[in-house]
Amino acid sequence: MKSALLCWSLAVAAVAQEPRLTHGPFRGHVDTEAMHVWARAEGPGAFTLQLTSLADGALTIATAVAAAEHDFVLHFTANGLTAAQAFSLRILQGEQEVFTGGPWLTALPDDASTATIAFGSCSSDKGFVEQPIWGRILARSPQALVLLGDTPYIDLGTVEARRRRHREFFAFAPVRATLQSVPTWTTWDDHDYTANDEFGAVKGSETARPVFVDYHAHAGYGDGERGIYTRFRQGPIEVFVLDARTFADTEPSVLAPGERTLLGKAQTQWLQQGLRNSTATFRVLACGMVWNDGVRPNKKDCWGNWLPERDALFRWLGEQRIGGVVLVSGDVHRSRVILHPTTALAGYDIPEFVTSPLAQNVLESNKVDVPGLVFDAGEAHSCLFLGATRAANDDDSMLRAVFQAGDGREFHVRELLRASLQRANAAVHYRRAVALMKAAFGDEYDRLPTSDVANEKIEAQVEDMVAAPWRAAVKVAEPALAEWLVAVSIDRCWFREPAKNDFNSEFLADLLRGLLGLQQVVKARCLQAVADGDMQVAADSIAALLAYASHLQQGTSTLPWAIAAEIEQQCASLHSWLRQRAPVGTAAAAVESSRAAIARHLGTRPGLAAVGVVARNEVFRSFEVSLRMLAGGKDRKAVFARELGVDVRRHFVTLLDPLFATCDAIGESLTPEVAAQLAVRTGELVARRAARSKALKALGDKAADGAADVDAAADLALLLATMLVPNLDGLLTEIDAAHRTLVAAAK
Repeated sequence: MKSALLCWSLAVAAVAQEPRLTHGPFRGHVDTEAMHVWARAEGPGAFTLQLTSLADGALTIATAVAAAEHDFVLHFTANGLTAAQAFSLRILQGEQEVFTGGPWLTALPDDASTATIAFGSCSSDKGFVEQPIWGRILARSPQALVLLGDTPYIDLGTVEARRRRHREFFAFAPVRATLQSVPTWTTWDDHDYTANDEFGAVKGSETARPVFVDYHAHAGYGDGERGIYTRFRQGPIEVFVLDARTFADTEPSVLAPGERTLLGKAQTQWLQQGLRNSTATFRVLACGMVWNDGVRPNKKDCWGNWLPERDALFRWLGEQRIGGVVLVSGDVHRSRVILHPTTALAGYDIPEFVTSPLAQNVLESNKVDVPGLVFDAGEAHSCLFLGATRAANDDDSMLRAVFQAGDGREFHVRELLRASLQRANAAVHYRRAVALMKAAFGDEYDRLPTSDVANEKIEAQVEDMVAAPWRAAVKVAEPALAEWLVAVSIDRCWFREPAKNDFNSEFLADLLRGLLGLQQVVKARCLQAVADGDMQVAADSIAALLAYASHLQQGTSTLPWAIAAEIEQQCASLHSWLRQRAPVGTAAAAVESSRAAIARHLGTRPGLAAVGVVARNEVFRSFEVSLRMLAGGKDRKAVFARELGVDVRRHFVTLLDPLFATCDAIGESLTPEVAAQLAVRTGELVARRAARSKALKALGDKAADGAADVDAAADLALLLATMLVPNLDGLLTEIDAAHRTLVAAAK
């Protein structure tokens, strides 16, 4: 009996001495290469995290040390992982296992087509002992959870009080289960920063950041010394988790000089850089404070009290053409959808989704109207899910916002197309018009009538384009024409830029043939309208063609400019044809309408010097693509491109500087003197190529042994220059001639 009691006592003692975790492990930041894990130990010691890939059994190890000065918390960072990879996990102290579980996944790759992220704020574990909303989050299995603050409620400024409230909150069963299953990012709001409605350098805030950093596992916290802002990405969604407390009113605004700041300089610059660099379809700006002023009277902590900085941020989004931005906030104990009327600032109405509370009382005092409010509800247990689905055409990608209640109800759903979250862009409608042209006339446009006199004078085209085949084509093309007319009604147009190893923009690669076909259809429509006596339709067609030319003149390559010049010449001829055949009386208004359209076009038409800038940028972009492509080959050019790339660039610039310096001297029109200088500069390149013809031909020989010589760099630069530089004097002459013709037509 004594022996049995002794064995039992020893066993109890051994168990009592075994290390254990009091909290966690929880996943914090995860990306496609790393996983950050948080836990808290019962006492001090070194711990090891082992992640075992379920795909191939590969083992990844990370270590952390629990110390009293950090309340025994553990931060593990496992690196060298891959996207969407599943792991089992173990945590050990020495040889003793203290936790085993899984599977845990790394983040979705950037090109993943779908992702779902949950958002919530305001969870009172003291006041609401049952919180069913956490189970709803688990049931939907989002790739990420963002807590927007008041998680937990603290309202005390001492380090120990902050630690204790975090321990209590993380031990709360619904919270513990969710954080162990879903990667979580957190920012703070007023009650977990200091106290109700507080911000900035208030008493008690000095203890906030150290405890927050200890009790969360982000990849970074603010600038490393101040703030807690951070960001992450899951497939088509990138989330910028903002700190709307630390920097408020602590310095001047960099976005709105002379005004109050909420974000502060460092966070503002971090956000701007991140948004500029982001390739995500949807970009979520998330913070605890609401982005509006629809709050109870005298509430001082909302973006409505920093409107100059907020509106400056929205204006910056428009200037930078940054689309896909969505706002998320919490705090006010309401669920709301606001479509901010920001088209004049950002180019589109920016949506805000307010989600609060996870578990807390509803505040009717915050049921305040605000411009753009489209939904409001008070739900004591609620959260928000943002689900993104990327389409082949990014404009058709969908963001689906679902507000869910603790009892399972989806009490509001709103869907937004990516196309609605960007500055109005004619290219969106040109894409659709080209797709409709292909559907009507075939992928090769072989069902579209041809005209042997397409580039001749209008008189020679009339018989062709008013005949039955072209009339039938205009009828068939009506859906594409309708989309095209929407496109030309929009001021701005920017086509997708070339990829890193490509020469052609979206316009050149995908849309050119279809839009040339539509250009012919519109011209036929104009001539048919004149023949039928419908002069206003003819005038409207001329105006639409000129609007299309304006879009091409916003492009970043020279071919669209050349096409625009051709369209301008055609419009001058069409206007002359209309003027000659319009009877007196009411038709005179159509002639004046056409003339006014030409005058408006001339008033906004970029000067000729802009063509030189476009040409320079296009040539140097094409040069970099060409050099990269050559370096991947096996002949002598590849050797020179790899070994002498810096020298090739230097020679290329030296060769072309005189030509583009001449372009820089161009004014509003092309003078004979500048035209002659352009011809001389172009002739010099041709003469240099002729003089080095044998050396240039030898560049294509099989790779030779030994290092490349300096002359080879100059020769390769000369070869690329003569290949890539357009016939600038000819192009500028055509564009200038089109301008002169339009000026004459507008008189």
